[in-house]
Amino acid sequence: MNYSRWAFAISFFVAGAACAQSGSLEEVVVTGARTAEVRLPATSVKRQADFLLLQVEVSNDSRDHKLRRDEIYTTLRAMMDAAAKDKSIELSVIREDNIVLPFKLTDATLGFDESSSDSLSTTISVKTRIDPGITNGALLLEKLKNFMTGIKTAGRTQLSDEGETQVSVVNIAQYRDQVIQLFSADVKKVTAALGGDYRVVVRGVDQPIRWVRDGTLGVIIFVPYAYDIVPTTISSYAPGGHARED
Repeated sequence: MNYSRWAFAISFFVAGAACAQSGSLEEVVVTGARTAEVRLPATSVKRQADFLLLQVEVSNDSRDHKLRRDEIYTTLRAMMDAAAKDKSIELSVIREDNIVLPFKLTDATLGFDESSSDSLSTTISVKTRIDPGITNGALLLEKLKNFMTGIKTAGRTQLSDEGETQVSVVNIAQYRDQVIQLFSADVKKVTAALGGDYRVVVRGVDQPIRWVRDGTLGVIIFVPYAYDIVPTTISSYAPGGHARED
C-alpha cells in the first residue's frame, strides 16, 4: 500500500552554514535568505542575535601610496581610540567564511584592496551588542552611524557605508541540543496523536545546524530534518518511495 508522507522540505541559502559545528566560541555572521525565502521545519530555535554590525569602507585617494596607507592607519587609530572610550562599540573584520575576527591594525588583517592605482581601501565592521529585550534595530543602527560621524578622518580618507546591517551569533553550535530536544518533543506529540498504528521514520536530524536571519535583530536556528509517518503494518520502506504491507 502507499503511505501518507508527512515531510518538511528545507529550501535555503545560508552562507557559511556548516562552519560552526565544533562548539567553539566562534562568532559567525548570519547572512543570506530571510525567513520569507526559507521553508523551515516544524521546530526551530528563534532568538535574538548577539551583535548588530555595520560594514564600513575606509578609502583614500591621496596621490602617494604610502600617504594613502598612513592616512588610513591614522583614521583607523582614531576609530580604535573612540571605541575604547565608548564601551558599547567594537571594531572587527569579517573573513570570507563569515567568521568575525577582532580588529587588528595590520596589513594582513585589513587586506587592502589595491586593484586601483589611484586609491587604497579596506572594509571593517563596527558593531554593538544586542542586549536582551532590545527590539528597536533602528536605534542600534543610529548608534553605529553616530559613532562613525564622530570620527575625525585623516587627509583624504573617507568612511562610507551602505546602511545595510548584519547580525552575528557567538558559539551558534551550542543551540543544537535545544533544537533536537524541540524536534523530539514534536515527534512524540505527533505519534501520541496518531496512536500505536503508526511510527515515525526520521531523516536529516544528524545534519549540521543551519541558520537564517529573522527580521532586523533575530535569527532562527534549525536542523533540516524531515520525517515520514508510516503504518506499523509495513514490511519494507524506502524514503520517498512506497511501503509494502504485510
